[in-house]
Amino acid sequence: MTNTTEISLDDSILYKGLLKIVEKSSTIAERLGDKFSFNPTAINKDFVDSRVANWCQMVAGGNQEKFEKRLAWEDLDLDKIRSAFDAKSLVDEDNLPAWAETLKAALEASRKGIREDNYFLNPEQPLPFEEIFLSFIYIARKKLKTQAGSSYYLLSIDAHACLQFQLLQSLVELCTQAMALEFQIFRNYEQPTLNRWLAQVDGSHSKTHYNKFVGKMLSGGLLEFFQKYSVLGRLVGTVTDFWVTNTCEFLQRLKLDWSEIQKTFQGDSELGQVVDIGAGLSDLHNQGRSVLALKFASGLKLIYKPKDLGLEVAFFELVKWLNDQKTLPQLKLMQVLNCSNYGWVEYIEHLPLEDSEAAARYYQRAGMLLCLLYVLSGADFHYENIIACGEYPVAIDLEMLMCGKIRERENDDNIDALSVAVDKFQYSVLSTSFLPKWQFGKDGIAYDISGLGGAEGQPTHYRSPVWKNINTDAMVLGYEDTKTRPYFNVPILDGYKLSPSDYQEELVDGFRSTYQFLMGHKEIFLAANSPITGFADQRVRALMRPSQIYDSLQKQTLQPKYLQFGVDRDIVLDLLSKAFIDSEDKPHDWQIVMAEKQAMQDFDIPLFTARSNRDVFIINDNQAIDRYYREPSYDLIRNRLHQLNESDLEQQIGFIYSSLYASTASKPANSSLSGQPAPNLETFSPLVKEKLVQQAISIAKEMEKRAVRAKDGSVWWMGMEYVPDAGQLQPRSLGYDLYDGCAGVAFFLAALAKVTENKKFRDLALGALQPTRNLWKHWNLESKDKIIRELNLGGGKGLGSIVYSLVRCSQFLDEPELLEDAQKFVSLLSPSNIANDRKFDLVSGTAGLMLGLLALYDATKDSQTLALAKTCAYHLIDNRVNSEKGFLTWATTGGKLLTGIAHGAAGIAYALLRLFASVPEPIFLHAAESAIAYERSVFSPQAQNWLDLRSEQAACGTSWCNGAPGIALARLGGLSTLDSEVIRQDIEAALQTTGKIALHNIDHLCCGNLGYSEVFLIAGSQLQREELIELAQKQAAYVVERSEKTGYFQIFPGDFRGIYNPGFFQGTAGIGYQFLRLAYPELLPSVLLWQ
Repeated sequence: MTNTTEISLDDSILYKGLLKIVEKSSTIAERLGDKFSFNPTAINKDFVDSRVANWCQMVAGGNQEKFEKRLAWEDLDLDKIRSAFDAKSLVDEDNLPAWAETLKAALEASRKGIREDNYFLNPEQPLPFEEIFLSFIYIARKKLKTQAGSSYYLLSIDAHACLQFQLLQSLVELCTQAMALEFQIFRNYEQPTLNRWLAQVDGSHSKTHYNKFVGKMLSGGLLEFFQKYSVLGRLVGTVTDFWVTNTCEFLQRLKLDWSEIQKTFQGDSELGQVVDIGAGLSDLHNQGRSVLALKFASGLKLIYKPKDLGLEVAFFELVKWLNDQKTLPQLKLMQVLNCSNYGWVEYIEHLPLEDSEAAARYYQRAGMLLCLLYVLSGADFHYENIIACGEYPVAIDLEMLMCGKIRERENDDNIDALSVAVDKFQYSVLSTSFLPKWQFGKDGIAYDISGLGGAEGQPTHYRSPVWKNINTDAMVLGYEDTKTRPYFNVPILDGYKLSPSDYQEELVDGFRSTYQFLMGHKEIFLAANSPITGFADQRVRALMRPSQIYDSLQKQTLQPKYLQFGVDRDIVLDLLSKAFIDSEDKPHDWQIVMAEKQAMQDFDIPLFTARSNRDVFIINDNQAIDRYYREPSYDLIRNRLHQLNESDLEQQIGFIYSSLYASTASKPANSSLSGQPAPNLETFSPLVKEKLVQQAISIAKEMEKRAVRAKDGSVWWMGMEYVPDAGQLQPRSLGYDLYDGCAGVAFFLAALAKVTENKKFRDLALGALQPTRNLWKHWNLESKDKIIRELNLGGGKGLGSIVYSLVRCSQFLDEPELLEDAQKFVSLLSPSNIANDRKFDLVSGTAGLMLGLLALYDATKDSQTLALAKTCAYHLIDNRVNSEKGFLTWATTGGKLLTGIAHGAAGIAYALLRLFASVPEPIFLHAAESAIAYERSVFSPQAQNWLDLRSEQAACGTSWCNGAPGIALARLGGLSTLDSEVIRQDIEAALQTTGKIALHNIDHLCCGNLGYSEVFLIAGSQLQREELIELAQKQAAYVVERSEKTGYFQIFPGDFRGIYNPGFFQGTAGIGYQFLRLAYPELLPSVLLWQ
């Protein structure tokens, strides 16, 4: 409580300032409560209107109806929130919140000056504006000494300095952006722009203006600063209070457990004082609590965790039991002292491997650990949670064991095969985050943060603030791309960091042997006194969304424009509700969103839990959501142990191989024959139709065997996805599209059903399309834009590909309903959806959608469909850019002016020529001609090929997607519309170059041998050259002969054991379809041209 009767004039100014800070920083909920009253003397209608509009725009995209629906879920309406935004005054001005008292004390100390030693500062690594925040450290230290009593002295001065420096870092992080802005404004008055620029260029270390700014802040300016940025005043006071409370709590716990710590971790020798502390080692939860690393004078290192460590105890009891069986290699045990809601854990050192045999054992043990994480339903075992301790991989944070399966529906009787496949994938070894897995950012950035594969130095899509010329007149805040930081998960041998891809067999062997051991001892694990009973009633972490989302949102709220009024930051935090905005009814987990916002208002990362013996989601001690999970997580792991079988073992091993392969492979342009001579195609004879069809049937039977099935008759598959922007592969359950999704698989199966008239293949094709057709059960007008964005528009990967596939499958199977479904998909489209596309190309963008629309128009003659195709063309024309030589073309993948059919000018020009054939508007023809002219401007006469401009080292592509083969197809596809000497020259050059490309180790359509086969099949037909058709046939004969020797078609370069990919462009569906094409070229269209 503030005493208002004993204050001087200066104190009065300070108090009024604090009152203003409290009122301005108040949240929407607080302003609607009984602690605030309406102030009619300070009405600002513009302020109110702008906040209502900003909130509506931010969470509902400006949709008033959706916004009001969201408000109603919180028992709000427009009148109530307008009231919240109105001018408000604190009712009880004599009772300020605790954080305001702390802020007051720090401001007073700042004004009087700090005379204590600032021993916690690091002169070698100064923090920006650190002098301004010293009073907060002084006040925090003073409070801590008072509250902690004798336990304060368990830490040395150096250890206390570490904790105090961590508090200083936190306060600086909060205020950095706003303080930088104010310094810039101050400096603009004090120092001419030219002088400031020269100082920055020269690296001047003058501190004249900086010291003036600091002096201004310390002599009253800091109060003005917090009055302006009132939310920061609240945050720094709150964070300081949390630090005092949590540090005191830690010290008292250390004192209480001192003898037990010594007994558990060190035996009889004395611990000595704590001489060093590593602070801020985890996210902040539960009012600023986080993990600490301690070092005692005795040399003992220890980890303090402010949470229940029951899972750690249960896990290492299981590991000890496994070690005692002496059947498998020993895993490392970690000592744990659990004290109910906190505990102490052994510090695990990052140690190098002794020799190559130890490296092999490390990865065998990594496979064992992976098996345990899989069986125990573990997640989030990324590179920060694994330490390579010699030949032992150790999981150091086990809070994400026993992750439950969320109950998304009341029963599973009516779910389709896609849902079954996604479920299998989400709860596979890949869900542990232990195996290599790509994270994708903007501009094609891909990086891996997995426990096994995460390594330092990988570019990410995050940008971090970077200060230059810190605490000088030339100080400036900038941002730079962030790379993954060094961590301790990577094993090191002779100074070199190892890669799991070099130890695949050891990893798989460890996984297989542990899986088989568990499978062979089911009775023991399912018995009453099982080694897993320790997991029976544990508090486990419950995730609403990834922590990175919270962290990113917190950083967004620290922009100066959101820090002046609490309601502005509140509105930004309500972005958490945006994920639910398309829900028709109030989500059953809406109360979680409210709890998330409450935690984040205190600058916490929200933390929720569950009990392993219950199916509830625990929000806090007073709130929980019943039946949130399908079953208690302890029942889940018992059921998983019970269901261990050879089929699941092989599927999980397949996922392991897929993950390891994808971590080192990117999209292959071509692949050599590993030193083998190029095949002499003259020795091959074209295959008869029956042989080609039989090959396709064999492929289809393998698909049938591997299909994931549901009770409703639908089927789906697991496979590999190619991410074009990043040029990387990723294991996953297939998507909906043609390129590498189930539309492509259905396309092949439908074609096979037409050729063979086999009902089994017909049913399989229809089953593969069923989940896509089921989308209509879940879509509504409100969600369609979101779904279109998620699907993309393209003809390979997007809505255009689905439309094209449905049209052709309806014709193959004589199923008019499929054509109706294609029309339903198109009915979702609006001109704005097309206008928002920035991919433009055939595979992922507008040009591909246009080809899908033209296929539907040819089948239906629907004028609205054709009108949408024209909208696509105008969008393409309006978004051309000038090349260096003045030709108009498109910036597609990575913002580059690419050539080729898949992502470049050739494919887009081809799509425009196809439209021109139906709608002969000259502008379409001229746009196509300009794009072709651009490609000719980057033609290499020496290579007789077009430059592939995806990378800075421009080479020439040699596949359908990039280079001469695809450009040949594009020119041939448009030949009936655009036929000239120049076009014929392009075709001849492309065919000559393609003919010189030796067949290689990749067979699929996109980048492989059968893509070449299609080029020559089309060329022979279009140009009436039988020798080219024969060449196409011989190329297929070579592919078949090699597959008969090896036992498989080569869909990826190198060693891809255990990997199955049924997709069309880079998988077996496309291979099978091409065999059918070669057998019946007049019956089946060219998919590589979207015929």
